Amino acid sequence: MAALSNLKQCPPFSALADPSFRPNYIPELDNYPRIQLKSELHNSSAHRFYGGQGFVPVNEGVLKRIIRTFFEGGFWESLSETRSEKTREQAPWLGRTGDYISQLLDIANTLKLKVFPHTQDVSAERIAQYVETRDWTDSDVRFMAWNCHVFKLAVAGIDDVVRIYAKNTTNAATPVLKSATQTQITCMAWRPLSATEIVIGCRQGLCFWVVDNTMILGRTNSPSQIFKHPANLPITSMQWNKVGNLLATASIGDRSIIIWQPDSALMEPLKRLGPPGSLLKWSPGNDWLFAGTVDRVFRVWNCHNHWTTERWTCGNGGHVQTACWSPCGRFLLFVSTTEPILYRLQFVQQTMLKSTKDEKEVLPIADLNACSADENRSLIGGPVQQLAWCPHGNYLVITYKSTNHISVFRTFITKYDLQISPAFYLSGENAAEYPSFVCFQPLYKDDDRSIVTIAWSSGRIQYYAFD
Repeated sequence: MAALSNLKQCPPFSALADPSFRPNYIPELDNYPRIQLKSELHNSSAHRFYGGQGFVPVNEGVLKRIIRTFFEGGFWESLSETRSEKTREQAPWLGRTGDYISQLLDIANTLKLKVFPHTQDVSAERIAQYVETRDWTDSDVRFMAWNCHVFKLAVAGIDDVVRIYAKNTTNAATPVLKSATQTQITCMAWRPLSATEIVIGCRQGLCFWVVDNTMILGRTNSPSQIFKHPANLPITSMQWNKVGNLLATASIGDRSIIIWQPDSALMEPLKRLGPPGSLLKWSPGNDWLFAGTVDRVFRVWNCHNHWTTERWTCGNGGHVQTACWSPCGRFLLFVSTTEPILYRLQFVQQTMLKSTKDEKEVLPIADLNACSADENRSLIGGPVQQLAWCPHGNYLVITYKSTNHISVFRTFITKYDLQISPAFYLSGENAAEYPSFVCFQPLYKDDDRSIVTIAWSSGRIQYYAFD
């Protein structure tokens, strides 16, 4: 086997024309929105559209307050309110009742965890272990999503607000999506073949929004519809199919992958024994659905053959941290949490004779172990956080869990093979700044440049145009 590509083969920063990561300039970038989310998080004028929130009376009875909390935040929030100091002062018997209920639930949960160890409480800290956003719990930017057809960038912040940016957008004209039923946002996706529909995955489930020009200052908006997980679990990953009629979702508390049909409000669980799902990636051609789990198992579902599935395992334990499909849909790249090795899983027939089954082979193609990046001995590589493949299929962007630079690989795709070689590094404005989340802008025209959007730990969002 040929030697793996590795980060030591990249040129040092001093050998690059642009070592400090000034954007690869093209005139179109002048019209891109300038986003510094940290400043917007402290700007009260940014919170303009509050969906589904009313006025709360000052002198509210204890039972009325608990009931309101139940409808706004669910059972666990209402139980917490029942056990609060304020409730104990107003109605001590309610506080004691809440304690008894909590104790019974703790006993039931302990027994459940002994039988089903994967069904742990889905806390924010546990969600952060499986999402692709680095330091999700404290990150100013928790997710970004580009519309596939028009210039719209959705940015979800730590304040549970989603801001929608267009070309030349100013803060005063930015539509904002906020609702009491939308907390701890983990993922978002614009609906294919639509310029206005976006779905947001969060702790309460799925919030569907219609973003149009009627969103004006002072108008109250709310999601057009809300779908809750059948087990009232948070949605931690989701993907639309190519035509936008099916939405796949996963939760780290549920073993099933759920396929939603939003227009008819129908759902179909794809059930298999094993650990809960954590990561979904639908292939560009709608042929395959990759599903990672919280354990070493991952599956690839055949979408055209009655949802049959093939089961794989990570060789050294851990779980799949991140994965991405090639634009042609013939190759899947993924990295596990236990070793910084980039693996390739290919979905292509390699024989001249027709076969009912595709040839699939897992091969390691790049060594991502940490190494010195420049003369200052700053490190690049290590455990991987996220993969992103440019829509032209020429560049692969990789971010890491504990080092602050972004590595860029060149990719060469043929019908039966994929080759990869390290190209260069990208870095922030200072040594402490690291990438929280990255994504590529879709191609609106075939001759568009590939542009990666990078959310940095400082709340700054930056664009880099590839050749």
